[in-house]
Amino acid sequence: MIFAFDYPKGFFKKDIWRPTEHGDKFNGLDDLPKDQYAWYGPAPPHLNELLDEFNIDYKIVSTQQAVRDKKPFYYLLETQGPPEGWLGTWSSSKNTLLSGISHDALKAAQDKLCKIVLWSANEGYDPFQFKIFDRIHEEIHNLNIDSKQFIFVSANLNIQILYGVWRKLDNTGKVINVIPFNNEIFDDYSKMQPIVKFDKESSERDKYFLLLNRAPRIHRMAFISWLHGRDLLKNTLTSYPSKELAPFPFSKKSHLSEYFRHHLHTSKKIKSDSMMAWKDLSENHLPLVVDVEEWQTNHYGTSTDWLYTKTFFSVITESIYSENSLFIDEKTYKPIHNYHPFIILGTPHCLKKLKEWGFKTFSTWIDESYDEEFHPGIRMEMIVNEIDRLTKLSISEWKSIYKEMIPTLIHNKKQLENSENKHLLDEMVKKL
Repeated sequence: MIFAFDYPKGFFKKDIWRPTEHGDKFNGLDDLPKDQYAWYGPAPPHLNELLDEFNIDYKIVSTQQAVRDKKPFYYLLETQGPPEGWLGTWSSSKNTLLSGISHDALKAAQDKLCKIVLWSANEGYDPFQFKIFDRIHEEIHNLNIDSKQFIFVSANLNIQILYGVWRKLDNTGKVINVIPFNNEIFDDYSKMQPIVKFDKESSERDKYFLLLNRAPRIHRMAFISWLHGRDLLKNTLTSYPSKELAPFPFSKKSHLSEYFRHHLHTSKKIKSDSMMAWKDLSENHLPLVVDVEEWQTNHYGTSTDWLYTKTFFSVITESIYSENSLFIDEKTYKPIHNYHPFIILGTPHCLKKLKEWGFKTFSTWIDESYDEEFHPGIRMEMIVNEIDRLTKLSISEWKSIYKEMIPTLIHNKKQLENSENKHLLDEMVKKL
């Protein structure tokens, strides 16, 4: 395998990318306007890092050298940020999907020497919501690139199914290579958090669950309101920002009302109780602080052991909830790294996918039927009801339950080791 980079200095095995005399230049950023954010760049763990770790043979050369050698090569585009940025669909965008690709790489793709790899392996965006397939096909058509020369790798693990649906709707005969792959399962969680305390006796645990929310996404807003309305946040470690401290725009109360009514389709009572709970939360309790009082920093690469040794289980609010996706990220892997059982407020079949990968879940102790429910309102209600049941148990009962879970927790911790998941990388590489 040969990978070509427009600015290859700093690209070599065991040290894949670092700023060079070119600055932060990366594939897809050729002649980028100085005032434009770079929507491409290294998104760890990088593909080349994974190939290094598992001793999969590859070579890195400059794009110019790859063209001169006339050997087939890959041109890697690692996305950063939301799709509107790298697709160039915002009204203020000065770019399109491939407008920053170098002339040499573009010509090589047109000549069928180069395959462009759009690498979005750490995000599971809904391709219909953001019209990702439409933009890809429009761009390669306009640039006269054969569809067989384009590869889209996405952490949306349903991406192949969704592409099949899109193709039936679009009736196009041209097919790109679409590959589902989650790179965050391979991240080094021992570097994020070197110290992990395995408190088998639960000697420090006196809180029911850990529930972390930095970005105030609308499904999290609804969920935390629902829990507060049921008085289920007591004796927990729960975080949520205030409007003033939130790193992203806060949804309005009217947006929350519409979300309960038109998206979750809950009963009037659930909506009314949750809206009253939100009013109380926003006026009297926010921000809810657990470990840090600064909300702008993305804590993807950090984790703290005491959050897990003080609580019995994690309630994970994934970034994506009701979109057309199946997505699992570091929010799930961090509890596994810390010997913590979990409930996932995420897309359907997250637990099913984890079990396919060899992990074990907690159906002996937790009702996990929510994982099979596709209706977003019913699924959220099932999770709230189960949390209600679990927090009615005494601390001493939970200590006994945690002891029973220990073999499963140890199994999951071992399963998270990269060597256990090498087959996932091998399968992806074979499809490139």
